[in-house]
Amino acid sequence: MIGNVKVDYPTGEATLKASALTNEESDAMEVKVQIIPNGVKVIEPLVADYSNDNVNENLEFSIPNDVDLRSASFSFTLNPSLAGTILKSLDDLAGYPYGCVEQTMSRFLPTIIVANTFKEIKAPLKSQTIEELPKYVDAGLKRLYDHQHSDGGWGWWTNDQSHPYMTAYVIYGLSLAREAGYDINENVFYNGLNNLKNQITNAKSDIDETTLSYMIYSLSTAMKNQNFDKDNYVEIINILLRKDLKSYPLSLLAISLKNMNENQKAKDVAARLKKQVNEEKSFAFWGGEEWHYRWQNDNVQGTAFAVKALLNVEGNSDLISKAINWLMKKKQGYSWRSTQETSTVLFALTDYLKITKELDPDYAVKVFLNGKEVAQKDFNKNDIYSEPKTFKFANTDLKKGKNVLRIEKSGKGKLYFSGINEFFTENLSDIKHDNGFKIRREYYVLETGEKDGHIIYFKKKFDGTVTSGQDIFVKTFVESKSENLDYFILEDMLPSGFEVVKDMDKYFIDGENNYQTYYDYYYDYMPWRWHYADREYRDEKVAFFVTSCQSKMEFSYIIKAQIPGEYKIMPAQGYLMYYPELNGFSDVVNIKVNDVK
Repeated sequence: MIGNVKVDYPTGEATLKASALTNEESDAMEVKVQIIPNGVKVIEPLVADYSNDNVNENLEFSIPNDVDLRSASFSFTLNPSLAGTILKSLDDLAGYPYGCVEQTMSRFLPTIIVANTFKEIKAPLKSQTIEELPKYVDAGLKRLYDHQHSDGGWGWWTNDQSHPYMTAYVIYGLSLAREAGYDINENVFYNGLNNLKNQITNAKSDIDETTLSYMIYSLSTAMKNQNFDKDNYVEIINILLRKDLKSYPLSLLAISLKNMNENQKAKDVAARLKKQVNEEKSFAFWGGEEWHYRWQNDNVQGTAFAVKALLNVEGNSDLISKAINWLMKKKQGYSWRSTQETSTVLFALTDYLKITKELDPDYAVKVFLNGKEVAQKDFNKNDIYSEPKTFKFANTDLKKGKNVLRIEKSGKGKLYFSGINEFFTENLSDIKHDNGFKIRREYYVLETGEKDGHIIYFKKKFDGTVTSGQDIFVKTFVESKSENLDYFILEDMLPSGFEVVKDMDKYFIDGENNYQTYYDYYYDYMPWRWHYADREYRDEKVAFFVTSCQSKMEFSYIIKAQIPGEYKIMPAQGYLMYYPELNGFSDVVNIKVNDVK
């Protein structure tokens, strides 16, 4: 007999055990099920750094009054140097849930660079991520080889077109992996390198200056210290430099010229780059006010590459230290807001660490949460290269409304504090629904019938109730407020008690052009397959990936009701992968599954 199961806590892991006992034979099984709270997850970063010898300051974060505290958590790390910050960021990259070409590169490439940097400065490095580096590299290389297109290039996923930036990023990563001593498939590498050369030589007006600069930067890295015909590429750089370039492409071109041993030209570009800096008393950054949610206008990545360029061309300076301070202030918790941004910043930080190595810390720090001491640590030079401990706190240590952290520090050295406040809210009025995207969902019950001698499915209006075994057709509509947005993700949440129907080729749905054309099916072409670059099924959601957004987009899939019960379908969330603050949510949907009579 199977009874209903009700969970009385909103998050964590539940253990389900089923037993069949007889006088002769018995059997049992046990499974663990992840419990996901209702509502939308809110993540709020809390970042600070302190250089003074004596510090006694408060930081505050808030949890809304209507949040179930059992779904809330707070965590933080204390680092005496950039090394600890770098290591913690590597952990975040390693745990990122998706595996497109860019994320594959951003998982293992920064780890290679960090490992080599720490080896070069003879740091006694201890990190689980570093220890597992060979595993990450091996898995990453295999995935990159599988994702290479027939023309030698790479796109965001396997099924889209070769993209100039993604091709350049992979070649850049493979070059550094080779330099670090890893075995690279030479056929894959040189086919990709030839594709990159051809794309640079045949670059058209649709390739912007920043992307073209990155392509040249990647090529110069791959061909560094090698004899190659650089004159053609130097001429392309000269043409680019006649334009009014922003800091990002200027930085890339400065490093490219340095790689090509065009040292004086590299210094000239570096001088031009410094004229664009926004400098304050303690901070410096590059990038204007113009904002289009594209890497070309990204002030974080622009600043990171400016740091890397100036370090490579001129060496360290007070300006660099100010820029590092600014980059640290832009952290979103333990890393930056995307895998791409985190990787770029880490590339700059490791270059900075090579030169500075930072002073030996010698201080004590205490942290109090709502008046209670929760952390105490004495830092010295032995802690500089240690993987930082993460202090975690659950609902019993937190309260609704304002929570106060007090940080006390005494002694010499710099303290880097990084924290994350997380909670789930069912009150979507607290969250702006359409911060860039409007999202809504439609649900239909599918019933079989006959039309023109064929078995076909008809849509029936969904009233909130279905029967176990029935199919539900889900349509999710996304509208974008802005144009020219790239790399969009839709995460459409699934209700418990349902399974995704993965073999949708056999579903011909009346009134749905993308699901009913037998002739298209005969010729192995159904348009709905190609609207997005890729799609992934997870236990709790279906994820769609779109390389270039349209003003109006439609996504669909089919789920089958299985286990009777009453469920909530959490909001679908759409966002830009590299600028997640541009997002949107749908509403919560209640659904009831009746047992078959």
